[in-house]
Amino acid sequence: MNYKVINLLQTREIRSSLTTSEENIVDFIEKNFNNIPNYSVLKLCEESYSSQATLNRVCKKLGFQGFSELKFAIKEDLDLMIKSKNNYIHNAIFYIDNINFNEINNIIPILKNNRKILLYGLGASQITAAYFQRQLLYLGFQAIMISEEKMMESFDDFIIFIISSSGETLRIKHVAKNMKELGREVIAITKKESSLDKIASLSFTHNISIDKLNVIAREQQLHMIIMVNELINRFQIG
Repeated sequence: MNYKVINLLQTREIRSSLTTSEENIVDFIEKNFNNIPNYSVLKLCEESYSSQATLNRVCKKLGFQGFSELKFAIKEDLDLMIKSKNNYIHNAIFYIDNINFNEINNIIPILKNNRKILLYGLGASQITAAYFQRQLLYLGFQAIMISEEKMMESFDDFIIFIISSSGETLRIKHVAKNMKELGREVIAITKKESSLDKIASLSFTHNISIDKLNVIAREQQLHMIIMVNELINRFQIG
């Protein structure tokens, strides 16, 4: 973030140039950053036990003509912080609003009755699969990550969780279809109405569009981690 004052206060060169009295003012500004726009020169000097001359020197060392200009820059930093925070909240709400949490109710009874789980995921979704495995192990499940389809045939009494954000990877679809044809129970964590969703016995899905041309967008897993977390939490509540 391009903060005007926050970054300056952390600059080593500026810190090393301060006298002890100037450093006291900078420390006071850092500790009371959110309220500085409401301070007058007299109030700040009184509460920080400093002189106006010292405050003026601090402002100039930070690159500002005076305290009024410094206060304005701090206000801009605070506005930017609020905007950034709101963006993070908006993004989190977007993910939550586009996950079909009600579908968990169909999966929980299966987990209660069978504590043997195979986990399969490719690419970035393999990260989510590994995270899911770790959570299941904490709960006492026999949870195994599988990288090769042939290995799945050796665990015929295990439930298979296939994890794919897009649900359209050719290898993912091939594995899911073959396991279903072998009579295996396949549960998917994937996109709603994707090929994987349609093949699986049960699915826990999201409605977030996957931009296949944008590698970063395609590989993002935050919504998948949220889904796994909620699945684990519901199982514990139970």
